[in-house]
Amino acid sequence: MRLPWLLALSGAAALLCEVVWLRRLTLLFGSTGLALSLTLAVYMGGLGLGGWLGGKRAWRRPPAGYGWLELLAAAWACAMPLVLSATVPLADALPGLPGAALAAVLALGPPAVLHGATLPAAAGAVSGGRAAGGLYAANTAGAVLGVLAGPLFLLPSLGLRGTELVAAGLGASAGLLALSMARSSAREGEAAAAPAGEAAPLRLRLAVGASGAVALALEVCWSRLGALLLGGSVYAFAAVLAIFLLGTAAGAALGRRLGPSALGPGLVALGLLALLGSASWRFLPHGLGLVHAAFGAAGMAPGGALLLALAMGGAPVASGLAFTAALASIRGPPGRAAGSLLAANTVGAVLGSALTGLWGVQLLGLRGVVALVACLAVGLGLALVLSGRARAAALLALGALLLISPRWDPALYSVGVYLKLDQFADLSPRAVERFAHEGFRLLSYRDGRSASVAVGESERTGVRWLSINGKVDASTGDDVPTQILSGQIPVQTRQALGEPAPRVLVVGLASGMTAQAALAQGAGELWVLELEPEVSRAAAFFEEAGGGMPQDPRAQLVVDDARAWLRRRGVQPLFDVIISEPSNPWLTGVSNLFTREYWELGRSRLGPQGVFCQWVQLYALPPEALRGLVRTFLEVFPESWLYETIPGADALLISGPPPADLALRPVLDPAGLRRLSAGGRRNTDDLPWVEFEAPRWLHRRTAAQNAALIRRAMGTAEPSE
Repeated sequence: MRLPWLLALSGAAALLCEVVWLRRLTLLFGSTGLALSLTLAVYMGGLGLGGWLGGKRAWRRPPAGYGWLELLAAAWACAMPLVLSATVPLADALPGLPGAALAAVLALGPPAVLHGATLPAAAGAVSGGRAAGGLYAANTAGAVLGVLAGPLFLLPSLGLRGTELVAAGLGASAGLLALSMARSSAREGEAAAAPAGEAAPLRLRLAVGASGAVALALEVCWSRLGALLLGGSVYAFAAVLAIFLLGTAAGAALGRRLGPSALGPGLVALGLLALLGSASWRFLPHGLGLVHAAFGAAGMAPGGALLLALAMGGAPVASGLAFTAALASIRGPPGRAAGSLLAANTVGAVLGSALTGLWGVQLLGLRGVVALVACLAVGLGLALVLSGRARAAALLALGALLLISPRWDPALYSVGVYLKLDQFADLSPRAVERFAHEGFRLLSYRDGRSASVAVGESERTGVRWLSINGKVDASTGDDVPTQILSGQIPVQTRQALGEPAPRVLVVGLASGMTAQAALAQGAGELWVLELEPEVSRAAAFFEEAGGGMPQDPRAQLVVDDARAWLRRRGVQPLFDVIISEPSNPWLTGVSNLFTREYWELGRSRLGPQGVFCQWVQLYALPPEALRGLVRTFLEVFPESWLYETIPGADALLISGPPPADLALRPVLDPAGLRRLSAGGRRNTDDLPWVEFEAPRWLHRRTAAQNAALIRRAMGTAEPSE
């Protein structure tokens, strides 16, 4: 087997490992902007360090050295659960982010270094930078397969551990085949020694470092755009990453052919194409309407992916071209030079992604970040292009794109076009435009660390709504019963059990009505956990309607990931009531708040006779998922009741007997819930199948099916199907 095929195999393995390991660390230490950026920075920093170390080493038998690196990385993947079990207690000794950083360094650092060293180690087996560029292209193409196979096939069927073992098997296979190649070469008498060569010139390292920073800053913006355009499901994020990597691989193959002269033009093209792609953002929701009109709901996933490719404008191709053009300039043995370039590119990527995610998006907005980094890329590329005419043409194109690009229209992305298209009678661009602009005022729009948050108001009814990444999560209209009853019923339930002023935790602020209702019902102390800081600012628009963050000495807001905060908090003091009212379980990240392990964590933080309340949607949720979520909840809280706060839309699972004076009576008791959950699949951290299945049902009207299941469990009616 030729070496590029092995690099493709190891690229798929490394990407699958990265996906699984980031999920593992997120479950432990949270998905806040800081925690996620820190975890990514540690992993990518390890890749860069591995590239630098791998380039410095003069491999005696380059295929063998590459093979041993793959085998060691595969062994680490097999041992990762044991590594984490030994690491987490050490990390817990440090509070907050320092502990997360320690865990990330101990658990992710070594395998990241091993993965980072594989490319320069393999490059030692080839001659010249162009051949090393071919290995990079093959490795990136393999990563595309990994990013698609993970969420589409492996994770939904095998879970985290199964996917991790598949990744280990792929990496080990690449390693064993590389060792076999080395033995064959030795038997045939081929030269075993390969000099490391010289490090790449500083000029090239700076160029590829800047290219990495720009590319990852853009990738952060494109990921956020994907969540706004298609929703924050695992498939939207996978589509962005797959398109980004596919373009990078294609550009790497092109850069290998064009050679060193393409470096400057590649950087210029990176900036110009990113700007050109961002000019299409104004019209992407209209494109969704056309896709739905032509192909229906089944065409939304491939059509959305094509729209995201349009939004990127070909910039990933230019990014890959610039990197391999730099590799192609290497004249001697490529091992050390490839390692130094990979290290520089990765360091730039860490800086670009971290600065963009933590500060850039909030200060400049998505389009503002794209404009800034595009100008930086063009400026750097022009410094490497000697032709005066080429410089003038690039500057003219840059100025034209900055001046004529359509403005960013937050209203188009605040109303959840992707969720409403199946309700449109007219799917033309004009109808989408009317839906986004007529009949309401946009009161606020802010790009936060983890999501974009908007508040709008109906001009006809005065109803206000709060949306996160385009999905409405609270309002002063139809959502009010759920928001109020979620705060009242659990507190009343605990009061009836003998605690007149219970300690209450609310997971998810949204409009703040639930927190206010809990206080009004008599909560003694109240904590509100909210992941996105911008939500607390948006909640202020709901104060007149009885919402907003409570300005009460009994209440305090904590901006943190719910699971991470509960895990760090320990068992003292315990809560009397936990109200978990996050967004929908089909959203990546939010899905972590609908698993058995999360509910077990919540149970461990409840005092004697503590009450847990979990919101569950009934709309756009597959009946199998409703059964599975109820079954999983009952395994942790066997004596629970189900309340329909909005029939056919919203339900509450509450782990305490209903008081006699409740205004809303439960529709199912524990026995009824067991009938409802019969045949349901357990939803766990290792196999969060609801996260992968539920997004496929966003455009199906399942409320009637789920209502029929509930009626059958009540014994009052049989479902018609």
